[in-house]
Amino acid sequence: MIGSSATGFAMAPTSASDPPPAALAAFLRGCERRGAVFAALQCGDPDRGDVALAAALRAFRAKAAALPMADWPVRFWSLLAATPQLRADGAHAQWSGSLAALANPAPADRAALLLRLVGGLQEAEAAQALGLDNAGYRDALARACPRDAAGHPDAAGWRALAEAIQQHLRELPPDRLATLARLREDALAGTRIPSPAATPPAPAVTAPVRRWPWILLVALLLLVAGAAGWWWDRQGARPLSGASVAAADGDSALVLPPDPVITVVDLPAADVPAVRADAVMAAHEHADFALLADADEEALAREADFLAWYVAGAGVPQTPAVEGDDAAR
Repeated sequence: MIGSSATGFAMAPTSASDPPPAALAAFLRGCERRGAVFAALQCGDPDRGDVALAAALRAFRAKAAALPMADWPVRFWSLLAATPQLRADGAHAQWSGSLAALANPAPADRAALLLRLVGGLQEAEAAQALGLDNAGYRDALARACPRDAAGHPDAAGWRALAEAIQQHLRELPPDRLATLARLREDALAGTRIPSPAATPPAPAVTAPVRRWPWILLVALLLLVAGAAGWWWDRQGARPLSGASVAAADGDSALVLPPDPVITVVDLPAADVPAVRADAVMAAHEHADFALLADADEEALAREADFLAWYVAGAGVPQTPAVEGDDAAR
C-alpha cells in the first residue's frame, strides 16, 4: 500500500487581505484528500503526487473566481490530471499489495480509472476532465480494468481494487492529513489577491552600482601576482615542496638541496713590470738625491776627494827661487 508522505510546502502569502471565500475553502477541503490519493496512486510516489497537488490547488485558486461553482469539480480534476508529475510514472513509482493492479495500465488509462474510483466522477465529467469524448473515455477505462488469466475484464478484480482504494482513502494517518491541510492553506494564502489599499508602494529605482573598476583592479592585481610568481619560479627560488620533507629517526627533517659544484680556474701569470716601485722609491730616499739627479753635479761628486786634496794644496809643487831675485836682495 502506498505509504504516507511528510512533504511540506511553504508558500509566502502575497498580501494580508481578507480571507478567501468560504465556499472555495470548503471545496478545496473536500477535494484535498481525494486529490492527494489520486496523485499518489497515479504516479506511484506520494512525494511526487504532493508536488502535483500543490500546483493544482494554486492554479485552481487563481481560476475559481471566474468559473461557475458547478464547473469547479471538472476544472479541479482537469488541472490535477494535467500536471507534468502525473503524466508519467515517477522514478520511484511502486504499487504493492491490493493496489498492485495499478502498475499495469498506461498513465493515461490509469488516470481514467482513478477519476472514477478515487475522484467519484461520472463518465461524462471524467471524460471532460481528460479532454476525451465519452467513447474515448470508455476505451481508456476498459484498457485500465483488471484482467483475468484469459485476458477478459475481471469483475472481481475491479471490486477488490475499488475496495482497496476506498480503504486507503479512509485510513490516511493524521500526519498525512495535517500535511494536506497545510497544502490547502498555503494555496489559499499564496494566491490571495491584495486589495488596492494594501498595495505596497513601488520600490525606488536605484542606479546600478558600477563594479567594473573594482573588477578591473582585481584582475590587474591577479595578473601582477601571476607575473611575480612566474618570475620567482624562473629564478629558482620556489619554496620547498612537501616531498622535500622526510622522516629521520622519528623526527621530521628538512632535506636540503645538494651543495653547488664550484669550479676553480688558475689565473695566468702576471707580466714582469718594467719598473719596480721599490727601486724608484729607494733612489728618492737617498741623502744625495739632489746631487744624483744632476749629471754634472754627480761628476763633481765623484771627484770630490781629489778636488778637496787639490784645494788644500797637498798636490801643488813648490816653485824654485830665481837666482836673480836672490842677488837683488
